[in-house]
Amino acid sequence: MIIQIIDDDMDASELLKTFMELDGHKIIQSFTAKDGVRDLADKKPDVVFLDILLPDANGLDILKEIKSKDKQTPIIMVTGFKDAENVVRAFREGAFDCLLKPYNYDYLKNDILGKIVPKSR
Repeated sequence: MIIQIIDDDMDASELLKTFMELDGHKIIQSFTAKDGVRDLADKKPDVVFLDILLPDANGLDILKEIKSKDKQTPIIMVTGFKDAENVVRAFREGAFDCLLKPYNYDYLKNDILGKIVPKSR
């Protein structure tokens, strides 16, 4: 599966990348919203992990933008902050799921990625 991570938290992004690569996935990393939207259009990942707080944009606005163009790609919102309002908004805007950092990798692997069917290439 091709997984895109859009997160300015380089440590969290690298940990997620390492975990996913060990499980056999190809990873695309983007550290800003601008790069993430460009990479999403160019590389067409099977799933996107999108941070709610990015340095150049609100991840929830980026979620809405992505979903207006591509309703099929599952977007998993990630955040380091317990904020029920943002989580509710994420689901209303079409998020597949929302994860709190640090990640629960068993839940991520079995309950989230296990439900996503990769795009046929």
